[in-house]
Amino acid sequence: LSGYLMDAYQAAEEFCQMLNRRVRTAGFFKTLLLRRIGSSMSAGLSTVTKMLSEWESDSDQEEDDEPEEFNGEDDRDRPGNHSSELKTLTSAERRKLEQCKGYLETSREEDPKWNVILHYLRDEHWAEDGCILFSQYYDTAWWVAQGLVKAFPDRLVAVYAGSGKSGIFQDGRFLRRERDDIKKLVKDGEVTLLVGTDAASEGLNLQSLGTLINVDLPWNPTRLEQRKGRIQRIGQTRDTIRVLNLRYKDSVEDKVHNALSGRLDQIRKMFGQIPDVLEDVWIDIALGKKVEAEQRIDALPPQHAFDERYSRVDDVSGWDDCAKVLNAGDRIAHLSKGWKS
Repeated sequence: LSGYLMDAYQAAEEFCQMLNRRVRTAGFFKTLLLRRIGSSMSAGLSTVTKMLSEWESDSDQEEDDEPEEFNGEDDRDRPGNHSSELKTLTSAERRKLEQCKGYLETSREEDPKWNVILHYLRDEHWAEDGCILFSQYYDTAWWVAQGLVKAFPDRLVAVYAGSGKSGIFQDGRFLRRERDDIKKLVKDGEVTLLVGTDAASEGLNLQSLGTLINVDLPWNPTRLEQRKGRIQRIGQTRDTIRVLNLRYKDSVEDKVHNALSGRLDQIRKMFGQIPDVLEDVWIDIALGKKVEAEQRIDALPPQHAFDERYSRVDDVSGWDDCAKVLNAGDRIAHLSKGWKS
């Protein structure tokens, strides 16, 4: 990020930290703006505009397409529980949001993620192998789909989302279609560029596509694994699938990646995937709690509990010591006793 985009992101960070100092609960919801602006500048602008116009009301700020956003979260982190306190913005918080909005409006056509997406689809020929582009948010998915329509006018571009928002772009027009229809178009090879949201991805099988672009990185690590599972499954004919993860430099996602980079492979091997507990690391870093984030990372065990217990064999020097270990006559006698009724 550079110029106005960096200024916009820093303003969003400062706003979330101001909100954190005023409201001591609902950490997950207080980082909403940072999660949105970390997805795309388009989603960030949509969110900050909505906050400025509605955050003094009691209306729910989450989009209809994203009801799963809080699944598995503590009820205290749901926005409704703290709606009045959160949405009654101070004058300083409002000024910071207006500042962020101004920066985003100035540079709305300059999102660097789009240049990277286009490079891989065109120059690296990912479009020829079929590509699913995932985002947490419909705002971002729609922004990406519109860009694809302009960049690939001869291809069908589909959006796979929830709440009646799915459809295909044909001759520059968006035609709403059922999700089952889109699945069939992908399976039959008629759609090779698909943009999807996490909320709609359950049960989506995309073995006919060979590449995946994560336009944003979910703060819940399980979702990232679930996205990959859409194309890496039984029926995939390719020996190798290609995955691209996008994040802005110096963003929360980038800082978390740098903090975890030395341990990601170790953690994945130990748990089989990235554990959900690391979602709290994202929130801590978003709220400027670097020390707390590092403590959470350090609290993870250096190796699996089984390996830690059984990988080391005590050195036994001499048969005398060995006999002390093996000849546990008292233990044998105790274990030989019958069960007490």
